[in-house]
Amino acid sequence: MARIYTDTINEETPAYFTRRTAEVSCAHEELRAVSHVISHDLRDNGVGLDMRYAHKPCGYPQDQEGQRSQALRAGPMISVAAAMGLLEAIEARGGDPDQILRRFGIERSAFSEPEGFIPSSLFAGVLEEAAQATADDCFGLHFGENYNPRNIGPLVYVVLNSPTIRAGIENFERYLHVYNEAAKWFFTSEGNRGYIRYLLTDLGINSLRHSNEHGMTIAFNTLRMMVGSEWAPMEVQFSHEAPEQTSEHLRIFHAPVSFGCKTNAIVIDRQFVEREVAAADQRLYQILKRYLDQVLSEMPREDSLLASVRRVTAETMRAGDLKLARVAKQMAMSARTLQRQLKERGVDFKQLTDTTRRRFAVNYLKDRKNTLTEVAFLLGYSELSAFNRAFKRWTGSTPLDYRRRVRTAVQSHQTSLDEYRSL
Repeated sequence: MARIYTDTINEETPAYFTRRTAEVSCAHEELRAVSHVISHDLRDNGVGLDMRYAHKPCGYPQDQEGQRSQALRAGPMISVAAAMGLLEAIEARGGDPDQILRRFGIERSAFSEPEGFIPSSLFAGVLEEAAQATADDCFGLHFGENYNPRNIGPLVYVVLNSPTIRAGIENFERYLHVYNEAAKWFFTSEGNRGYIRYLLTDLGINSLRHSNEHGMTIAFNTLRMMVGSEWAPMEVQFSHEAPEQTSEHLRIFHAPVSFGCKTNAIVIDRQFVEREVAAADQRLYQILKRYLDQVLSEMPREDSLLASVRRVTAETMRAGDLKLARVAKQMAMSARTLQRQLKERGVDFKQLTDTTRRRFAVNYLKDRKNTLTEVAFLLGYSELSAFNRAFKRWTGSTPLDYRRRVRTAVQSHQTSLDEYRSL
């Protein structure tokens, strides 16, 4: 994977731009790989990924559009990336994914954009239905076992590149809400034992067995990616009751498995969390952590539709395509429906996305660890000049001038404080 390097060359010099052009190109591809997942990582994930259907239209009659869109925005949301390979896994086990999805009033196209979002309750419901349709009593467990955690995107890359296991757990806990609003991870300890706990909330579904087992196997696989493929926990606990057969649970986790517990949990030796992650890339870690901090800070408490548009905008802008049609597709609705619903709220799409992009730009520029070229590609601009023009349109000044003013203001404030203290 390409690395991004910073240097101390003045950002106005021609030499700076010449050398940074190649570096930014590599870095842009790196984040694109993080967002869309590196293709060769997917080929061996065991579920036979098949993107034949990704290009097909939704196929819903126009009079059902509003009802479908309303249903898709209800309750906590989860990134479509979490479901990557789900439909193919159903087919591989002899099920009909289209028939299952029709029971929920949705079609394949809602799962075709990894940067989009669907209701967490819908995802959980599909897992439960898939177990019945395929006669695979461990469907959620098997899907999680074969799922590549890297599919989730920046969140997992931050976890995998955390300096220690504890930092990885804390990062997962901090940023998970960006990708799954219904899930909660947290760490507790009792004596010499540590518990990485997993909860699903506000889904309104009676049975969450397959969602629990899916999430726990992904967490297990992520830990193994951090410390080694032979690692096993002390115990694995599930909140649901024990199924008739538990041999698959024992095979996958290589540890005792308990059911009917107060939460789902991976039980580890308390000192395990202090282990360093040998393969961690600190440069990539810092860049993506700043990105996720920004996404988290930009998640507004507002109308659910506007919040969803902002969230999809944040996920989409790295690819440089912020067109209404693309954002609407990732929200599983037509461009016309999204435009109409924004108009009903008195909101212009261009202004909404511009505001979101501007907020990210200002916050990125305040952090001098981000060079101007890095800020540009984090915002989805292929050239620094395009970012300069957009920022000048937003603020009346160039990014470099803005950064200088911020630095001058900070220095002036510090001088004033020093003078006050000297009195």
